[in-house]
Amino acid sequence: MAFRHFYFKTLNKQISLNHYIQPSLLSTCLIVQKRTGTAKPKIKKSAAKTQKNKGFLKKNLLKKSVNEDVEPTLSTSFTKNKELYLPPPVVVLEEMLPEVYAEENIGKIYRFPPEIIPKFEIFKFPPILEQEFSTLPYPSLAIRQSSIQLTKLIENASQKSSAETRIILSGEMGVGKSALLLQTVNYALCKPWIVIYIPFAIKLVNSSYPYIKNKITNEFVQPTISAELLKQIKAVNGKLLQDITLTRDYKLNKHIIKSNSPVIGLMDIGIKDVSCAFQAFEIFLDEIGKNVNYPILLAVDVVNAFYTSTEYTDVDDTYLDPDRLSLPRTILDYFAGKRDFTYGAVIGALSLCYKPYISKPLNIALGLSTPSPWKQYPQNILNYTVGLQRFDIPNYSQTEAKGVLDYYCDGSSILQLKLQE
Repeated sequence: MAFRHFYFKTLNKQISLNHYIQPSLLSTCLIVQKRTGTAKPKIKKSAAKTQKNKGFLKKNLLKKSVNEDVEPTLSTSFTKNKELYLPPPVVVLEEMLPEVYAEENIGKIYRFPPEIIPKFEIFKFPPILEQEFSTLPYPSLAIRQSSIQLTKLIENASQKSSAETRIILSGEMGVGKSALLLQTVNYALCKPWIVIYIPFAIKLVNSSYPYIKNKITNEFVQPTISAELLKQIKAVNGKLLQDITLTRDYKLNKHIIKSNSPVIGLMDIGIKDVSCAFQAFEIFLDEIGKNVNYPILLAVDVVNAFYTSTEYTDVDDTYLDPDRLSLPRTILDYFAGKRDFTYGAVIGALSLCYKPYISKPLNIALGLSTPSPWKQYPQNILNYTVGLQRFDIPNYSQTEAKGVLDYYCDGSSILQLKLQE
């Protein structure tokens, strides 16, 4: 808007807006004016003259500062709000090792061990927790009653088939389902277990990765995400996987891998050749599932995304069910008990934050919703809910909530100053 051509009347006087708008703001406005005649060329000022003017201005400013005794001072915002610029107090936290999951530590805050954090950086944190951790000196969580109960179930599963421990974490929004699953993964990594952690299941079904149809199985394979998952699992569990060897020969496209070869060699084939990445991933799960040296934890956050229609489409432009995608279908086989690990557990966490991925069939199977007599639910999805155990997470107790609030108070310089006053 061309402010230079607008005026308004106040007390019968015309006042230009130029008096009320800063020149810097006027210069940013686009003013289109009609020119007549021939434009005159701009006359360049001589360098000597410009230098002279600069020296004159500098001399005047120096003279003015000497005459008026002007001294550099801190900004007004700093002098009035010094507490905003103070460094946060250092809060020393103990490491979240398996032995701290005990009744006497409920409400206490612990940080993830330094050797475990790089593993979480490979798998990635859940998006919601990643935002919270970004404001903290280091990733840390409170030990809760639910933390202790779940880790006891995991410890018992270390000598049982994973088909006997298939758990879905449920609860209201914000009770800490993702945090509790993350604590369980930390517990397993410290033991150690072989861990397969998917912190955001939606990315496997939201059509963000390429897919191709397998004409033999009529399923769709996601080669790149399969290779990516293999790479993550190898980076996190590499030391443990060195002790596991293949039980027979396998042929993956043009690749042949012999019996008794390290399972890591199989993973490398899938990582380097994405055309056989899913085949390598499926064989990998079967092979590590037979080992008796290390229990296996399969943990999936926002697992309800695997129990709803995906955003991938078939050739006729209809949305695919999750069991039509090979990777989610394989993971669902373990949740349904169709496949299992010799020792280990399968745990998923529900999420209410992503409305399109809330699964009515899963909620009905878990007893969280009542089925409608007028609606038919997909049987192929209900088949993957058989035998799932629901683990309800309550709201924070008074002790747990106090521990969290005390931690934030201790780590805030502003609150510490207010308490001292």
